[in-house]
Amino acid sequence: MGASRNGLVRSFAVEFSDASCLPGLRSRLRQLIPAGDGRIDAELVCTELVTNAVEHAAAPRRVRVVLDAADLRIEVEDGSPDAPLTPGVSRFGAFRGRGLALVEALARWGIIRGPAGKTVWATLAVA
Repeated sequence: MGASRNGLVRSFAVEFSDASCLPGLRSRLRQLIPAGDGRIDAELVCTELVTNAVEHAAAPRRVRVVLDAADLRIEVEDGSPDAPLTPGVSRFGAFRGRGLALVEALARWGIIRGPAGKTVWATLAVA
């Protein structure tokens, strides 16, 4: 992990193949962000983006988290460049598909597509 929050950047990256990485990711986020500073929102956004990559995209998969003085950026890379992302809709039925709608409510987000994969990113303000 990088340096302190006083103007410098702290970050970590983790490769993953399934959702078993989520408890460890949430633990690292709790270490990175003080309680009450948007930590719960960050945990939710990270969980949703990683889960989407596991359920809807091919390997390789990697999550990168970067915290600077004011913002937290979560980037989830996967090996499915053309997979659509549709907030509020899921191929798994009517009781699914709300993850990206939650991400949209809590953060700015977007997609960067490349020839071999895509990166879904989200940025949250943290105190």
